Amino acid sequence: MNKKVLALVVLSFGAMGFGKSVSAANFASASVNVTLSGTLSMSIVGSTFTILSSVAPGGSAVAVSSITLLNDSVGIVETFTLKSFDSTPWTLAQNPGFNQFALQAIFNSVAPAAAAFVVGEDSLTTADKVSTAAVFAGNQSGAAVPPGESRGLWVRFQAPTSTTSFGSRDLTISIVAGL
Repeated sequence: MNKKVLALVVLSFGAMGFGKSVSAANFASASVNVTLSGTLSMSIVGSTFTILSSVAPGGSAVAVSSITLLNDSVGIVETFTLKSFDSTPWTLAQNPGFNQFALQAIFNSVAPAAAAFVVGEDSLTTADKVSTAAVFAGNQSGAAVPPGESRGLWVRFQAPTSTTSFGSRDLTISIVAGL
């Protein structure tokens, strides 16, 4: 075979794609597993208590200052869950009654009026209750709080309409940071 014919055969095979690599698929995928670590964390800035004025049976009062909650986690957006507790012989209720008191709470940047507290959605219970855009919300919300931001928690107390016990009382609110 002469050199011209051999060159022509090689050029013909090259034009048909024999010089290219051939594969069955034109893409591939791989999985990457990653674990994001972090810690939910919130703290109370300043005082861990607030003071209510003296309240007569059947009366109510809004706290004179807020409890300031800070999301001090690193990079985690948190939502606050709240609850309160009975205080023997009083029981926590949505509406006050005989030996029954009510507590409402809202997140607000300034002192809210008593009318800002909504019985039901802002009422504390003895079960965990998650903050939302409506629940415990004033002009701030305890839901989706970005890292480094704080919220003012204001409390309204409604005294029992009648009682077998009076005097000073400490009431506890549990606040938990979650996702």
